Amino acid sequence: MRIQKIGYSPTFGYNKKLNKMLNYKLDQAKPDDEMANTIRSLNNYCNNTEELIRTSVDEGEEDEFLNAFIRPKVTLADLVDIKYPELNYPTVEYISYLKEIPKIVSEEEAPWQQYIAEELYAFTLDNFEEDELENGTEDIKITTDKNDKIDKIDKMLEKAGEIPDIVEKFKPTLSSPRGFDSLGGMHELKEELKDKILFPITHPEEAQEDFAEYGKRPPRGIMLYGPPGCGKTSIAEAMAMESGLPLFKLKISKAGSSYINQTSKNYEAVFNYVAECAQLVGKPCFLFIDEIDGLAKGRDNDATSEDLKQMSTLLNLIETSRDRDVIVLGATNKYDIVDDAVKRRFDEQVYIGMPDIETREQILQKTLARWLKGVQLSQKTDDLHEIATKLDDFPASAIVIMAEKAANAARKDGRRNIIKEDFFNAIQKNQNLKIKEDKYVEDRLRKRIGFGRD
Repeated sequence: MRIQKIGYSPTFGYNKKLNKMLNYKLDQAKPDDEMANTIRSLNNYCNNTEELIRTSVDEGEEDEFLNAFIRPKVTLADLVDIKYPELNYPTVEYISYLKEIPKIVSEEEAPWQQYIAEELYAFTLDNFEEDELENGTEDIKITTDKNDKIDKIDKMLEKAGEIPDIVEKFKPTLSSPRGFDSLGGMHELKEELKDKILFPITHPEEAQEDFAEYGKRPPRGIMLYGPPGCGKTSIAEAMAMESGLPLFKLKISKAGSSYINQTSKNYEAVFNYVAECAQLVGKPCFLFIDEIDGLAKGRDNDATSEDLKQMSTLLNLIETSRDRDVIVLGATNKYDIVDDAVKRRFDEQVYIGMPDIETREQILQKTLARWLKGVQLSQKTDDLHEIATKLDDFPASAIVIMAEKAANAARKDGRRNIIKEDFFNAIQKNQNLKIKEDKYVEDRLRKRIGFGRD
């Protein structure tokens, strides 16, 4: 008798996005990399076996198939964690299985599903604390819900014309911020962005009332400026994830052209495409221009007529962006050289400075909590404070790098838990990653905030 698996959740099984990321890393491995080849073979075996179980099995063969799947799956998780610890494979994969338990049909209808859920649940309980499971399951639910919204919008955008070569659409990865909750510190900035940008998007009727009663309009855009590595790009990505709306990034390196008028046409093509996408979605879309100083340097006597025309085109496009449902997000490390007229087109200019000690602690806690071997240290507040004190003058991105170096030291030293001494050694060896904040902006322009993400 053949058991037909009718009624079970079609989503039950391995995390498809994580699987794609693993395959991408395996594709980058050298042909003679034995561990990568073993992982590839084992991953293909597990995926194929699971698909077979998901389709149908002969009565009486359930145990045989399950034993042929579960133990190799556990081995696969261990090997991937050794080879690619940055994927956080065991945590993401097994919590993904746990997330599917409520969707599984009753034991009488599909005994293999009930059994595999129990086995994987038991395995996970052996490796995670209960509060980790609850937090991890909730994190995956939040990320999945937001990704589902983005997937639906992506289908709408298929009707848009061909995307210009100088634009790329932001596609979140496992390391991308899931929203504002992924950003440590920045409380004032988050509230400002929620009120001025996200509120009009998520509450259009109330926004209309604000406009009628107080003349309050959503901004054309916001310029983020400050030292490199302090989170300007991640803020833009967090807004996209928070709102579930598309974010497009302008490729500065491809925007310019040696042909007369072509650069201006490139600018127009980008704004026109994003405006078309906004029309299809029925809501605003974000356009992120990183290193905007490369497009909008201050005009001087040496500026050519072509330079002036390009600047005029950019100014006009930003000026009219609000009426086309395009929200422009600019970012620069060189605020002082950006053309004054361009600065005025952005309703808000927000300084993204070096993280203070509280934010540095949050960055450390969020980063370490993602790794099985870092969970213990992430819960030691005194140790985190001691590490954060030594990380003064390190930007947010460098703090994450220090965490990765500390983790790598612990992995090489017998795969033990990460300890504070691993950080002290990494900090001592990487003093070159410090940044002197003073050269990036005048004191009178600063609005001090912090940054961090998990």
